[in-house]
Amino acid sequence: MRRFNRFYTNILGVLDKHILGTGYSFAEARVIIEIGIQGESIANNLVDTLTIDRSYMSRIVSKLTREGLLMKVDSAADSRVSLIRLTEKGQELYGELNERSDQQIVKLMQGLDEEEIREVYASMMNIQDKLNKRAGETRR
Repeated sequence: MRRFNRFYTNILGVLDKHILGTGYSFAEARVIIEIGIQGESIANNLVDTLTIDRSYMSRIVSKLTREGLLMKVDSAADSRVSLIRLTEKGQELYGELNERSDQQIVKLMQGLDEEEIREVYASMMNIQDKLNKRAGETRR
């Protein structure tokens, strides 16, 4: 399993200083992508979803806000809570990350026929299902 993890993280470039040639770390890119998917979020939800340390999340959000990628707005439901949203610049980066990720997958699958691609996909879903079941059991 560790050998596979090393293999796969190497292929995806996860251990590179900057993800997908953007100049942002893996954790920073994950925050942008998660907010892009959700539309808006609170920091505590991001901490739980991405399993990132609270103080590290705070530093990431501060950095991305300073760089004009995120903005905080007060929640209409609870004035003590700030919602984090992507700015227009952040939405552009989110789109770029998605596009580059799609290109990375296409490149990764090059040379495989349709049956092999289906096999890879089925194997990935099987791994995800098995590990999700196990994670659910340990949380009980």
